[in-house]
Amino acid sequence: MYFFDRFLINFFVTFESFISKKYVTESNKFVRIRKMSFKEYVLYILTQTGCTNFAEAHKFYTKTLNHKFESITRQAIGKQRMYISSKLFFNMSECFIDKLYGKYKGFSKFKGYIICACDGSIFDLPNTPTTKKAFDIPSDTAFERFLSRGRVSCILDVHSKHILTSKIVSRTVSEVKLAIEHLNNLNKRFDLTKLIVIYDRGYGSTQLMLHTMYLDSKFIIRLNGQVFKKKIQQMGSDDEIIKLNIKNYILKKIDDEKVKEFAVKMERLEFRVVKVKLKNGDIEVLATNLDKNEFSKNDLKELYGKRWTIETGYDKLKNLIELEEFSGIRKEIIEQDFYAGIFIYNLATTVKFNIENQNSRETKNKDKKYNITANFSSIITLIYDYLYPLVIESKSIKTKIIDFILLLVSKELSYNEIKEENELNSIKKPDYSTEHTGFKKRSKC
Repeated sequence: MYFFDRFLINFFVTFESFISKKYVTESNKFVRIRKMSFKEYVLYILTQTGCTNFAEAHKFYTKTLNHKFESITRQAIGKQRMYISSKLFFNMSECFIDKLYGKYKGFSKFKGYIICACDGSIFDLPNTPTTKKAFDIPSDTAFERFLSRGRVSCILDVHSKHILTSKIVSRTVSEVKLAIEHLNNLNKRFDLTKLIVIYDRGYGSTQLMLHTMYLDSKFIIRLNGQVFKKKIQQMGSDDEIIKLNIKNYILKKIDDEKVKEFAVKMERLEFRVVKVKLKNGDIEVLATNLDKNEFSKNDLKELYGKRWTIETGYDKLKNLIELEEFSGIRKEIIEQDFYAGIFIYNLATTVKFNIENQNSRETKNKDKKYNITANFSSIITLIYDYLYPLVIESKSIKTKIIDFILLLVSKELSYNEIKEENELNSIKKPDYSTEHTGFKKRSKC
C-alpha cells in the first residue's frame, strides 16, 4: 500500500519554486509592492471556487489575506493576472504527477503497465467575441448561432484516477491530433513501453496506431462499425491479426516526418483485432498491439471496461471543481483556470487515494467484498479552505493541516458492498506487488 501524506507535505515545501519570474510575461511586472504579491495572485487563481469575480476577490483579499475593511477590485486582479503565464499551472500540475510517480515506483499498474484512458469533452466557454476569436469560433450571424465551446482532452490513469496530461483548445483541433500530442508529452516524462492507453470510438485511426508503435507504446481502441469493416468481416475467429498495406492515403494523414519514415519502412501495418461479447449480447470490437501471449481476450475485455473512469473524471472537473466557471474571457485567463483546476483535481485525487488505501480492511465475512469510497466533494472543500496555509506556513503546520484533512475525510467514508461485478465497470484493484518502470525521471520540474 502507498500512503502519500508525507509526499503532499514535501510538495508544498517546494511550492516556492513555481513563484518564479520565468512565469511573468513582462519583466517590469510584479516588481513594485502592491496590494497583492505574485505568490498571492497564484494562490488566488488556485483557490477560486466558481463564484463571481467580485465574491472571489472579496473572499480572498478580506478573509484569506485578512485585510479587514480593505478591498481590491476585480478589475485590478484581472489586469495583473494577464501578466502571469498559464504555463505556471500547467507545469505545476505535471510536476506534481512526475514527482508522485517518480517516488512511488510500484504505484498503479496492471501486469507491470500503467493503464490509461484517453478521451475528450466539450467545455462551455464565455460567450463573448473575445473568447470566440481566441478559440476559432465563428461569430454569430443573422441565420446561425455558434455556441462558445472548446475541446478538452486528457489522459487519465484508470487505477489511480490521476490526470497525467491535459489540454484545452479550439474545437477545430481533432481528438486524434490531441491524443498524439499527449503521447509526445508523456514520452518525455514516462517510459511509454510500460504504458497502455485505451481509446473509445472516434480514435480508430491508422495515424494514431502508427504513432503509438513508433513510440514503442501500447494501445487498445474500440472500433466503430465502419472502420476496417471489410477486414473484420473476413475474420475467421474472434481474435486475429489484421494486416493493412501502408499506402499513400495512409501516409498523407501522418504529420510527423519521422513517423512517416517509420511507416514507410514497415510497409504493412499489423495489429490485433478482438471481438468481445457483453452480457447484454452486444459485440464490441477492440484493436490493439498487445501480444495475446501476455494479454488474453478476457484481459482486454477487463481493461477496456476500465475506460469509463475518465468519464467520472470529467464529471468531477465540471460539477465539483466547476471548471467551466471561467473567471475571464481572455484565453490566458481561461487556460490559467483550467490548468489550476487540473492541479486541484490531482491533489484531491491523491488525498482520496491515500485515505481509501489507509482504510482498506478485511471484513469478518470473507464472502463479502466492499468498495471503500472517500467523499471527493468534501476533499475539494477542504483543499480550497486550507491551500493558502499549506503554502505559506511552516512544515510543522503543513503536517498538522494534512493530518487534519485526512482525519476529517476518514470520518465520512462509504462502505459499499460489491454484490455483482459489472463486466465493463470492474473495480478490481491494480497489482502493487512489484515495481514497474513506467516512469521516466525528468531532470527538473
